[in-house]
Amino acid sequence: MKGKKTLRITLLLLFSTSVFMIFQIRCRHDGLNVAALDKVCYQTEIGPIFLRSCATTGCHDSQRGKGGYSFTDYTSVMKAITPFKAQNSTAYKAITGKGFVQLMPPDGALSENERILIRVWIDQGAENTTCTTTGGITTGTGGNTLGTLANKVCFQRDLLPVLLSSCGITGCHDQTTHKSGYNVTSYATVMSNLVKAGSPTTSKLYTVISGSPSSENFMPPKPYTAISTAVKDSIYNWIKNGALNDVCTTLCDTTGVITYQNQISALISKNCISCHTGTNASKGILLDTYTGVKTYLDNGKLLAAVKGTTIQMPPGYKITSCELREIELWKANGAKQN
Repeated sequence: MKGKKTLRITLLLLFSTSVFMIFQIRCRHDGLNVAALDKVCYQTEIGPIFLRSCATTGCHDSQRGKGGYSFTDYTSVMKAITPFKAQNSTAYKAITGKGFVQLMPPDGALSENERILIRVWIDQGAENTTCTTTGGITTGTGGNTLGTLANKVCFQRDLLPVLLSSCGITGCHDQTTHKSGYNVTSYATVMSNLVKAGSPTTSKLYTVISGSPSSENFMPPKPYTAISTAVKDSIYNWIKNGALNDVCTTLCDTTGVITYQNQISALISKNCISCHTGTNASKGILLDTYTGVKTYLDNGKLLAAVKGTTIQMPPGYKITSCELREIELWKANGAKQN
């Protein structure tokens, strides 16, 4: 009996040890040959994780910076990172529960994939990499496929220009005024208190533009022009798909014949239409039709404004050099409508 009991205990100990070892092997990320992996991109892969999971209001945002750490931008994040040494990095130890009383984020651990991405990024040097685009695919510098541009809403390319021209104007939600505590002039400020990644219906950015125009919380308020349904849908889809700070090529084409219908209409809609349409158009300048746009093209005011030679338009930022070239070529070729 004694021999059988000893044998049983020994087997149980071996079984427990094996389970523990398997668990450790499964949960640890040691042994990753990061040099052989594609480069992980901060702007598209790592920054968004920290913004939506750590830089929430009252935690590690730019205002409070709980524990002395803010995760709203690359410079701030690096205060909790030791390049090439994930295991020694405060941020990594926090999200894996090593050396901390409580696993971070406190309301739910990051997914295994997110933790691995952060680990690889740190061990690769924790660089402030900016993704590039190749062949219609957004990729990291090492070739990480992140999605096709054709079906993708990109914050920098598609949404920021609209937010700046519709909401980030002087006296409203610009960097200086930030009315009611909201600033829409950058990805970091938008994510700090206006967006909950994955949940459009609980994100203030979406709820205030999609409600009833008669509501006192509806944005933009009268007499400003409401954001178009197409843009509302884009914001909804962007938030639903993770609210990433994707860096995409601008949809700009300076080859062939430039026409109002094919190129210029979309350019004006994205950058100008929020202020220059309807009965309360800014300074009475209407740019919501071909005739209106051509009028200001012919008198030189459109190009002077977008070049910033008279007054900078759109306010707060410049259109891309490619978009400017589109307008110049459109004029040079007779400003055709179709």
